[in-house]
Amino acid sequence: MDALDGVPRSVLGYPVKTRTQIVMTFLVPVIFEMLVYIVLTTADVLVTIEHFRNGNTAWGWTTLALIWLPSIVCFCSIISTPERWPEAIGCDERTGRFVFKNLAILLLFPLAALYRFNRRIFWSVEALFHDKGSYGRAQSVAKILETSPCELYHFLQAFLQAAPQMLLQLYILLRDDTFRNFDTVTAQVISVVFSFLTMATIITTFQRFESQKIVGRCYPWSTVQQTCARRNQLLRTTSTVESTLAAKTPSIAPEADPIVPNIMRNFYSKYGVEDNDDNNYDEESVYRVPLTPASQRKTLNVDAINFDRQQSKGYRDPYANFTDDDKVGAGVSDTVDGGNRQSQSLRIGRSVSFKLHDTEQELKAMAQYLHDGDDGSGALDSITEADSDDEYLKPDNFDAVPKRAAPPTPEASNGVFQRMSVFRNMLLYNAEAFIKERVPRLPEKMFDHGHTAASDQQMNKDQVDGDIISLPSRRQTIVGLEQDDMVGKAVTFVGWVLFLLMRMLSLSVFYVFFPLYFWMLCGNHYLLMIACIVYEVRTHEKLERYFFYLFLAYMYVFSLLEFKIRFVHVRWWYIGYIGIVLLENVVMLVLWFNLGAFESWWFYFLHHTIIASGVLSVMCFLFYYAFLRPKEKVLFVNENP
Repeated sequence: MDALDGVPRSVLGYPVKTRTQIVMTFLVPVIFEMLVYIVLTTADVLVTIEHFRNGNTAWGWTTLALIWLPSIVCFCSIISTPERWPEAIGCDERTGRFVFKNLAILLLFPLAALYRFNRRIFWSVEALFHDKGSYGRAQSVAKILETSPCELYHFLQAFLQAAPQMLLQLYILLRDDTFRNFDTVTAQVISVVFSFLTMATIITTFQRFESQKIVGRCYPWSTVQQTCARRNQLLRTTSTVESTLAAKTPSIAPEADPIVPNIMRNFYSKYGVEDNDDNNYDEESVYRVPLTPASQRKTLNVDAINFDRQQSKGYRDPYANFTDDDKVGAGVSDTVDGGNRQSQSLRIGRSVSFKLHDTEQELKAMAQYLHDGDDGSGALDSITEADSDDEYLKPDNFDAVPKRAAPPTPEASNGVFQRMSVFRNMLLYNAEAFIKERVPRLPEKMFDHGHTAASDQQMNKDQVDGDIISLPSRRQTIVGLEQDDMVGKAVTFVGWVLFLLMRMLSLSVFYVFFPLYFWMLCGNHYLLMIACIVYEVRTHEKLERYFFYLFLAYMYVFSLLEFKIRFVHVRWWYIGYIGIVLLENVVMLVLWFNLGAFESWWFYFLHHTIIASGVLSVMCFLFYYAFLRPKEKVLFVNENP
């Protein structure tokens, strides 16, 4: 399995090198996330200090609580998961280390997060110094992809710290008398901006996580045992399209056919091969076999021209009327390959030559050899004189046309119709299965075919004959989604930044003028998302996870993620969600811009910013969907894993 399996191998359709994959997939995103985290945490701490310094203790404690909230929820989630505890009975040393480690992460969560970022950066740089396919490269990539509870903390930070922090600080900024302290305003603006970036980063990373998870991606905070079990189960129960096609496609090369070597081996074992270079032959040749002493004396040189019927008919032996004594007296060479005339006659059509003199004794010895076989067991004695081939008994007539026509192939005509019947039955079966699956309320016994003894016999015969050819068949498949390349992630990131800017500004400004209607709008949106989630997971997910579904509906107030539940109708989900959010934002914008009492130019600027960010975000999403969305990944489900 490739170390970079699952990492995009191309950018905009152009393949990239493995070092470019590591830089664009691991190194650059990790450095960006680390810088955003450092600035966001520092800005939130400064905002908390400024609130306490200005006497706003309520805002200070609220901001401080939002900073600690993701770490506390992450600690509770880890402690309450039995799979994360060490396998031990009672309280021993390993249990104590586990509890102490998680308490340290809870109290010193910024240092734990920075350690995680620096570790991934180190191994990303280390992977660049190793060659492709090397052990060091595989180990470095494995270290980069190691799971950690800190990844769960980063995920929760986007929705438990960044999202409420944006709403809180925007509300404080939009109130009266908030622009008097320049230091506080600067820290609040930085906190709001980098909260946008944090949320957009998490949403881009987990946007279609569930579709990517079913074809190999794992939760980055899972345990090592869970990750290994998931990958092994996926490798055992599924196969890729390339491997399936490679296994199913037969080879047409003659040397790849297992029958051809056996035929040629039997031929040369009976009639021998030429003795060249003290019988030293290439071990890779499947057609050459060791020679016995008896087989070294009789040799036939068989060329491709022997099987050309037209050239065989046009050949005339110039020594056909010569006797053996005449040949010896004329100085005929013992081999046809020995002189120019002989080589010319070989090019004309002569293909059988003898290393020894064509004497009567040698002809008798060859006839005796053909009758007795290599081992003298008389394997050919059972062949009658009428059934023997003159071409083999009389080498001079080797190229002659056989006296009898070749017998027809057994059941050649019937086999074609049997294959057609198998193909017909396959089409009928697929059509019936499609109708049963798609058409509701079919008449009873519509496809109940009566099976007689004759039909069963014919079916068995078709099945036996169907093994001869490879027919297409229906296989269960899993369709997932590949990960986005660097350009796709960048466009999606910009789109979600603009979408969140539109959404957060609309909610914050609307809360300043109409706080009651704000809570009513958020409550209705929350209930609508719960209803959509329940409707979506009613058939293929567990409804028992209602606590998480409540949190997921809260996430859907700000953005949409395919996380923990897989969307059956993905397109309708995204179109419906973006349409509902745009409608809510337009209604809020119209209400506060026409009915709200304000005189500052700041609200006019926010009005135009909301409209521009909404239009640009929709354009980014349409461009991503049309040109940059990742390809679907198809896996075949193995019948016998």
